[in-house]
Amino acid sequence: MKIFLLNCFFVLCVYPVIAQHRELSGIVKDSLTRVPIAYASVGLVDSGNHVVDGMMTDSVGGFRFTAMQKGTYRLLVKSIGYKQKWILVDLREYGRTGQNDILLVPANRELESVEVTADGRQQRHAGDRQVYRADQYKNAVGGTALDIVKNLPAASVDANGAISMRGNSGIMVLINGKPSFLDAATLLTQIAANDVMEVEYITNPSAQFDPDGKGGMINLKTRKRSMDGLAWTLNLQGGLPSIDDYSNAKRQQRYGGDVAFQYVKDKLELNASANFLRNDNAGFRVGDVHTVIGDRQTFFPSAGERSFDKYSYGVRVNAGYATHEKHEWNIGLLASRRYQDRIADIYYQNRTIQPSTGRELSAVDYFNPNLQNKQGEFYLADFSYRYKMNKTHALQFGAIYEYAHIYGSTNNRNVERGDTVQWTQNTYENPLQGFRLSLQHTWKLKNMELQSGYQLRHDRQRGDFQYAESTKGQQQVIVPEFTGKLRASNLVHALFSQYNQTIHNLQVAVGLRYEYYQRDVLLVNDGQKFPYAIHQLYPSLSLMKPLGRGWDWKFAAARRVQRNNNFELNPIPEREHSETLEQGDPELLPEFITNVETGIVKKLPSGSVFFNAYYQHSRNPIQRVNSVYADTILHRVFTNADFAERWGMEVGGNLKIGSWLQIQLGANVYDYTVSGQVLSYSGNRRNNQWVYSINSGIQTNWPKAWSMGVQLNYLSDRPTVQGIDSRFVTPHLNLSKSFYNGALTAQLQWQYMELGKWGVNEQRITTFADDFYTTTNYIYEKNVLLLNLNLNLQKIKNVLKLPKSEFGEKEF
Repeated sequence: MKIFLLNCFFVLCVYPVIAQHRELSGIVKDSLTRVPIAYASVGLVDSGNHVVDGMMTDSVGGFRFTAMQKGTYRLLVKSIGYKQKWILVDLREYGRTGQNDILLVPANRELESVEVTADGRQQRHAGDRQVYRADQYKNAVGGTALDIVKNLPAASVDANGAISMRGNSGIMVLINGKPSFLDAATLLTQIAANDVMEVEYITNPSAQFDPDGKGGMINLKTRKRSMDGLAWTLNLQGGLPSIDDYSNAKRQQRYGGDVAFQYVKDKLELNASANFLRNDNAGFRVGDVHTVIGDRQTFFPSAGERSFDKYSYGVRVNAGYATHEKHEWNIGLLASRRYQDRIADIYYQNRTIQPSTGRELSAVDYFNPNLQNKQGEFYLADFSYRYKMNKTHALQFGAIYEYAHIYGSTNNRNVERGDTVQWTQNTYENPLQGFRLSLQHTWKLKNMELQSGYQLRHDRQRGDFQYAESTKGQQQVIVPEFTGKLRASNLVHALFSQYNQTIHNLQVAVGLRYEYYQRDVLLVNDGQKFPYAIHQLYPSLSLMKPLGRGWDWKFAAARRVQRNNNFELNPIPEREHSETLEQGDPELLPEFITNVETGIVKKLPSGSVFFNAYYQHSRNPIQRVNSVYADTILHRVFTNADFAERWGMEVGGNLKIGSWLQIQLGANVYDYTVSGQVLSYSGNRRNNQWVYSINSGIQTNWPKAWSMGVQLNYLSDRPTVQGIDSRFVTPHLNLSKSFYNGALTAQLQWQYMELGKWGVNEQRITTFADDFYTTTNYIYEKNVLLLNLNLNLQKIKNVLKLPKSEFGEKEF
């Protein structure tokens, strides 16, 4: 298989550079104001009057047709409120043909109400990224941005909601290009799915982006409006009663809603949204553990409830204003709150034997009610200013401030024969604050762009952790071993330069980033300090070239880093469960990653398909491992393995058949190897396995505005340095009906459809060593039914418009 992948790399890297083709580009502008016209329609017609291709102009009025054949063509350019225009184009030589500014003349009549239906491409590709329209994933309606991202071809989400791309859990999330200090899952669940317009998966980010995240970057583009006026949308969601009974203490609640509006007037653009989501999940877990200490072997199988009560809400505001064609200002605000109770009421059956004789040494049954609470308030403010000095030079300044107040507790009780023999409580408060500053210069010439700049990043976290214990009704006492205060800070100075150019139809992007990184961890109670500092270079390269007849080739390579978060660095132990003690390592090393990929894209008349082959090598991969702490307690810690590598292939695409059927396909398969010394265990641990995931869906449109779709997300078994995580499968179905020309849409979602013995929405996690074995099956709720109502208030306004006298208005 590796030989096959190497051949793929060779073919995809060498052949495309030989090909030469033609390209046609231009900018559409208003003939009076010379302002670019965004989202104008540009059609390309050949000499036989057949439509060859078509597209919408981008946000600055630009368009580009690639892989053109020799010949004579006509361009048809149209936009609402303007007269259409035909332009004759003669393509003879290879290379790029640029049209002068295409000027559209405003129409001399006013349009009272115009409705435009456009079906742009569901996905687009560049040298370093894949771009997906969010509205194609109907099963995400009413949910969060995480429900969109998990449907991307390279994405996978496990039973705990942790998202990974191409098997990598380290992902940086951007909102409209702005980074955050929060982890991917937390940030993605703060943004409503209905507020997202597009999702960019940046596999090998260029030099102006942070190198953080071994899985690349996810950039969420929120909805914007291109025409003047005010538009509103409202979405309401309610959950129907649970179908399955997991004998949980209380029934789950599911309801929510979100509202968004966009206002555009002259040079002002204002976008805002607010959302609330209550999304409880029922569940159950079954575990089996045994430990060996000398001539003692202890078994403690367990079973019981594991459910979640959780809600989140937030608001987002973004305002942009252009005081002059040289000055652009943008301000963004995000405020949200997240709450989660994890209930784990588990029954244990402890048995200890002497292996040498088989004699039973002890036996006890007990009940462990466990309540873990996590809460947080999150605030983010960003500001950017762009000064366009002239046609070739521009300066941009940006600042981001972020504050997160994260706190919670874990309560454990051990009950034997109705009496509480032990009670423990972990409480913590872990606020985070940080800021980013950036200054960037852009030098742009024909077919060339050079970006250079400086970036500063600084964040601080102040953790306060307490552990209290009471045994057999005695007075509660603080346990110093598990109590302490942590101070952690991260400082990054970065210089970067990014060069982009189109050479004979080949798009080239080369970048280099230098970073000085300093990390300081302080344990306040005993004064221990754990400093770390390093200088690093992060080069990047991406190429893209049209091959003709709708084929494109791309290549990308970059060096990246996965820095340690404060949870992984925190050495103060936490008693998360009766049988687990969690702890970080302040001396963990960052994980350094090298990525290389190449691929081809085929544009179809009604869709596209793509194939990528990639290789990734990681040094110091961060692993979560277990060891024996006591007879009935496993010590769960973070450590660095020696290396990990992936050889993989990724295929995907979308196809529209007529107006009634849309198909999305996505699959990722890779050979994964992880190797290294684990804690104090002797010998080198090595684990290797093929892993694959499938994210595919079918959406059908029926008469009278009905539609129905099915989505399948499948993730196979995955190896870890100490064991294996089982497969995870989640099928979904949606049924929709639109009313009043799309002003109102009702949708029924059937999530986690039960499929016999497939084990839908279940995952088993297994780890083992010479002195222990543990396996736990997490069973989450199936057959969840949700009802969504989406109202486009702008369309309702048009539908309900009262009649008026046309002749009377003219005469008056």
